[in-house]
Amino acid sequence: MMRRRAFVIALCLAGCGRTAPETATRASATPLPSGAAASRAPDADGSVESLRLILRTDRSEYFALVYWSDGLRVEGFLGRPRRGTSLPAVIYNRAGHLNLSSLRGPEIVPLVEAGFVTAASQYRGNAGGEGREEFGGADVNDVLNLVPLLRSLPEVDPDRIGMMGWSRGGTMTLLALKQESIRGRHDIRAAVAVGATADFSKGFWGRIQMLVVSLGRIGKRNEGFQDAVRDRSAVYWPELINAPLLILHGETDGMASLEKACQLAALLERAGKTVKLVSYPGDNHALEANDAGFPEALAWFQRFLGQPGEDHSFERHRAAIVTVWSTWPR
Repeated sequence: MMRRRAFVIALCLAGCGRTAPETATRASATPLPSGAAASRAPDADGSVESLRLILRTDRSEYFALVYWSDGLRVEGFLGRPRRGTSLPAVIYNRAGHLNLSSLRGPEIVPLVEAGFVTAASQYRGNAGGEGREEFGGADVNDVLNLVPLLRSLPEVDPDRIGMMGWSRGGTMTLLALKQESIRGRHDIRAAVAVGATADFSKGFWGRIQMLVVSLGRIGKRNEGFQDAVRDRSAVYWPELINAPLLILHGETDGMASLEKACQLAALLERAGKTVKLVSYPGDNHALEANDAGFPEALAWFQRFLGQPGEDHSFERHRAAIVTVWSTWPR
C-alpha cells in the first residue's frame, strides 16, 4: 500500500504547482525522425515545431514538444520507447485548466515505459502556447491533432492509437470521441476516462459554474451557456461514443460524480457500445490507493491495442516506471 501511495503522490505532484522540469541534457531542437513528418507543411495540424530532449534512458526518451493545432503553436510532451517498430501509441489528456494541474512530463511515464509512444497536450493558451483555452471547445482539436503527429512517427502503428484522460482530461477524451464520430473518423481505437465529469449540468454545479463562468472558459450565463454545458456532457450524446471505453472512478470522489459516471456507462450499454465501468471503494478522485488507475488502463489498452507477444501490463513495467521517476529532472 505504501508503494502505491508513493507512486500516486508522485504522479499528482507532477501536475500541481511546480515549475517545469529542467532538461537532463541541454540540446537545441531535436529533428523529428520521420521523413513523412518532414514532408508535411510546417504549420499543418499535428506538425512538430520543436522537440527538446528532457530525459533519455536505455529504454526510452522524453521530449518537451511544440506542435501546430488550428494554426496555433501548442505546448506538450512526447515520450517513446527506444526500441521496437510498429508500436502502439496513446494520447494522454491532462487534468485542470490554465496552470492548475498543467503537465510536467512524468504523467506520461507509465504509458511510455509500458511500451506506448505517448503524446500529451497542455491545450492552447497554456504553458506558453498560443490561443485561448476553451475547456472543451475548440481546444478539443489540440488532442485530436496529436493523431496525425503520432502517425507521422515511423515507429508508430497508425491503426493502434488510444486515448486516456484524467479528470478534465477524461472529459476531453469523451469530447474527442464525440468529434471523431461527427467527423466520420475512427482513429482512436480504445479510450480510458478517469474521474471524468459526465454531466456538467447537475451535481457539483456550484464548483463547475464558478470555473467556467469566472474564468470565461465557456462563456457568460446567457442563452448559449446551457447549450455549451450540454455539449460538454457525455450523458446527452452516448450514441456518439464509438471507441471501446473504460470508465474508472473512485467511490469517494468529491470532484466528479460517480452517479453520473454510472449513468453514462448504462446509457452506453443500452446503445450497444463497448464499455466497462470500474469503481474503487474508498478511493478518491486521484485513485490514490489504486496506482491512479494505470493497472486497469494498461490492461484495457493491452486488450484493444496489443498484439500477441506484447506485454503492456503495469506490474511488468512497475520497476522501470519507478526508475524513470527517480531520475526525472526536477
